Amino acid sequence: MAVSLTVTLEDAKVGARLQVDGVPAGADTYTITRTSPSGNTTGVRGAVDAPVQIPTEIVRDWELPLDVPVTYDVTVYDGATVVGTASAVFTAVWDQCPAWMVDLARPTNSLALTIESMVDLDFDAQVGVHRILNRRAPVLTSLPAWTPSSELVVVTDTLGERDQVRALLGSGYPFLLRTTPEQGIGNMYLGVTQFVEERFLSLGVAPQRRFKVAVVQVERPDPAIFIPTPPMTYAAVKAAYATYAALLAAVGTYDRLLYTFAGGDASPVIPWLPDDI
Repeated sequence: MAVSLTVTLEDAKVGARLQVDGVPAGADTYTITRTSPSGNTTGVRGAVDAPVQIPTEIVRDWELPLDVPVTYDVTVYDGATVVGTASAVFTAVWDQCPAWMVDLARPTNSLALTIESMVDLDFDAQVGVHRILNRRAPVLTSLPAWTPSSELVVVTDTLGERDQVRALLGSGYPFLLRTTPEQGIGNMYLGVTQFVEERFLSLGVAPQRRFKVAVVQVERPDPAIFIPTPPMTYAAVKAAYATYAALLAAVGTYDRLLYTFAGGDASPVIPWLPDDI
């Protein structure tokens, strides 16, 4: 049986579900890459030199660009020998206005929200200006400009969204700002240098918040550094199902179990202080 790659869209967080079938017996690892129309190729987080465990391997890609055709390629290895390859072309269709803030470490914490503004991209450059006597023009020594910094302003509607944004911005990880190309951003990986949470409605009980986030563009974090954490934890499984029989009756496969997006959101890596003491 030849190796095959099937790509489907998962609506929960608008990610691609990549299923690799026909993995040969004795295969050790597999790698899935994503190639964009620009020709850039990058590894799918969680699927770079990933160990082969079963003949059917499943991984998610929550970082794929929206409304852009991409090509996925899977390569299966036995040691250093390639024992199978497959490809698939896929487009994640997104016909809504809100952008996505993608939590790279905890995809269950990703959310769609409204960008109020992201106006200026500030490009700093290190330049030495040397004035010389009896010469009008200076001599410059310059280096390549740095990636831009900016202020991203987003609006949340509920306290649950507020908690998600707090967790995402305060986790210490970069995040992915993902929009359709028409919004002028596309995929931009951003590191947080500071953020302000603003209660912009005068009514005290109003849940809406405005987050003003000082960001700087960073390179995509290496997929080998960390992989996404599945949404469903063992603690959540115990809380949701009283017995193993109840679990089997509700969930057909382990894949469905791990990637069921529960009602609660993922906790931040370091919890915020409680507000009820």
